[in-house]
Amino acid sequence: MPVKAGQPLDPAATRARILAAAADVFYRRGIHAVGIAEVAEAAGASKLSIYKNFGSKAGLVEAVLRDRTQRVRGWHERNVEAAPAGRERVLAVFDLVASWYAEAGFRGCAMINAATEDRGFDGPPSQLAREHLGFYRDLFQRLLEEAGVADGRTVARQLVVVLEGATVVSAVDRDPGLGAQARTIAGVLVDAALPVDGGDR
Repeated sequence: MPVKAGQPLDPAATRARILAAAADVFYRRGIHAVGIAEVAEAAGASKLSIYKNFGSKAGLVEAVLRDRTQRVRGWHERNVEAAPAGRERVLAVFDLVASWYAEAGFRGCAMINAATEDRGFDGPPSQLAREHLGFYRDLFQRLLEEAGVADGRTVARQLVVVLEGATVVSAVDRDPGLGAQARTIAGVLVDAALPVDGGDR
């Protein structure tokens, strides 16, 4: 809400409110379809506040995506650590995204959506999307190696293809059941890569 006359300004709260509002409208309607005026209205802030905090619409988009990727990373790390050691930690990533696919308003991965809207330019959306995919590859590789998989790098790349492919298809088909199917495929890949004695199965 806008600050009433006489009330002290809270720059951090204003910035956070703008980020949250921009993340919502960009995700729902697409980056190119949304202007600064719409973000300002959704945030209950002035356009001047947006420009003061982020410099431009491009700066706001980059800030939204950086904030999003940090929250996604924390979300995964917390849930993975809570899962039993071994293959179940790998599959916990798929359990988590399956619950996300079932959420109201699910429209796919915000990072990949933004990179697609980048229209082939190598701007911050595309760069951050590559970092986002790199996070998943590194996470999977670490979990696979902890589970006893020798070639964790190769299997990690395969799992990212399964994960991101399922995310796109689930969003397009509006089928949350893709999460369970992706988990099944991931389980087959992990089991095939584990040592013959089963490792931590």
